[in-house]
Amino acid sequence: MPKIKCSVLDRNREKIFTRIATRGVVKFFNVCNQEQKEIETKVKVIAGNSERKKDKILSSIDKGSFLDRLKEDNDIEDSSIQDQNKPSWSVLRDDFIMGNKIKEWSDNDENDEDGEGSIGSEEKNEKPLKKFKNKKPNLKKNKK
Repeated sequence: MPKIKCSVLDRNREKIFTRIATRGVVKFFNVCNQEQKEIETKVKVIAGNSERKKDKILSSIDKGSFLDRLKEDNDIEDSSIQDQNKPSWSVLRDDFIMGNKIKEWSDNDENDEDGEGSIGSEEKNEKPLKKFKNKKPNLKKNKK
């Protein structure tokens, strides 16, 4: 049976479905990997070389606990999706200009208009700025 091509209007919806399917498969394999590691550690620690103990451990594994483990990680995945939607560069955030910085700028502007510059103002008991000395970087290599 040949593959049916999707219409152009359905591409976005199909991309969403593809992402959901990919996340589900990745999640499934991650949980399988974790489950296998736990079983191996239990067998090594508890059973040792005993075949009876290994059989008991392997028979205690049930399908329900595995499915519960698959279902419980949904909250973590939802929070990661929300984090992906937020812009990582601070300039792209909606609240980039908002905050304490604007208030500080307006306070500094008012002080500058009164003739009280914040750089050399000793009247406000502020520490004067230190002058930077021109230091050359140490380019000598340690010989061993």
